[in-house]
Amino acid sequence: MNILASNDDSYQCEGIVRLTSALRALGHRVLMISPDRERSGSSHSVSLAAGTIDIKEIAADTWICSGTPVDCVLAVLSSGIDFKIEAVVSGINAGCNLGTDIIFSGTAAAAREGALYGIPSIAFSLAGDPPYCWDEAVSWAAAHLEQLVNQWTKDTFININIPNIKELPDKALITFPARRHYTDVVQKELLASGWTRLIFNNMKTETEHEAGSDYDAVNQNIVSVSHVHIHPVGRK
Repeated sequence: MNILASNDDSYQCEGIVRLTSALRALGHRVLMISPDRERSGSSHSVSLAAGTIDIKEIAADTWICSGTPVDCVLAVLSSGIDFKIEAVVSGINAGCNLGTDIIFSGTAAAAREGALYGIPSIAFSLAGDPPYCWDEAVSWAAAHLEQLVNQWTKDTFININIPNIKELPDKALITFPARRHYTDVVQKELLASGWTRLIFNNMKTETEHEAGSDYDAVNQNIVSVSHVHIHPVGRK
C-alpha cells in the first residue's frame, strides 16, 4: 500500500519515526512529510497568508515542511507525485486526542485533509503521559492498519486513541468523541515595549463520562476507534 504519513509533533517525534519504519518493514511504501518543528494545536490551519511553504527531502521518501500538518498533506496530494496515495496516516501523536480535542488537533487535521481528498485517513494518538509505550502502540497501529483502511467510509476520518500501557488488548471499541470542557487560565505580563504577554500555563480539561465514548474506552485501557465526519453538520 502507498501511504502518506504526517503528524503535528515534527519529523523528530518517535511516534512517526517508529510507525513509518514499521510500515516500511511490512512492505508498504511510505512517503513521510512532517513539520520541521512542533505544530501541536494548529488545527486545520493552512499557510494562506504566507503564500509559500518550503519542503526538503532529508532521506529517501522522507521530507520536512516549514508549514502546518495540513500544509504537509496538501504539499503531496496537490503536487502530482508519481504514485497514487492509498491511505493517509497521521501520528502517532505523543498524547491523547480525545473528544473535543480533535477540533484543535493538528494530528486530526492531517487525517481530515486526506479524507477531504477522498482518501482513507487515520489519526493515531497515544493516550497518556510519558514515558510512552511506543513499541506497543506502533505494533498495534501497524498490525491493524489495513483493517482500519477497509473500515473507512467516505466523508470521515478515523480517530484512534491507544492507551499508554504495555499489554494492549487486540480488540478495540467503536466509539464517539466525548465532550470535553476547557477552563483555561491565562497569566498576563506587561512588557517594557508596551506589549502584554499572555502565558498559557494552566490549561485544565474536564471530560463528560459517557458510556461508549472514546474517553470511556481509553479509561478501560481499550483502544478507541471513532469515525469522525469531516463536513460541518447542516440543517435538516
